[in-house]
Amino acid sequence: MKNIVKAGLAGAVVAHAGVVSAIDVDRTRGTTTGDNGTGGNFLNTLDNILGYLIGLLYFVAIVFALYGGFQILTAGGDDEKVKKGKTTLINAVIGLVVIFLASSIVGWIITNLEGGLVS
Repeated sequence: MKNIVKAGLAGAVVAHAGVVSAIDVDRTRGTTTGDNGTGGNFLNTLDNILGYLIGLLYFVAIVFALYGGFQILTAGGDDEKVKKGKTTLINAVIGLVVIFLASSIVGWIITNLEGGLVS
């Protein structure tokens, strides 16, 4: 349903400019019969899979950050437990930064590959 609405809106807006048809919404990915929503493109499928994996990594990093905060809150004044919680929290933040950078780099690479393969 989402693809139908997307195609209908894009077709109505872009038909006036005459750039693409209602079927070829993205100009690079035509829809085919039996399409699973990825446009039948390997890079789209890879992008979707990596998107889910990166989302899972974000979730894991947030869980570790919450765990580090929980360790600090339940330390009860024990300096060793507070230090362990801070270390967990700092590692979770470093992980979030690395995941963000990795997702940006992967997105940039896939965008450039799509542009290079289509041109």
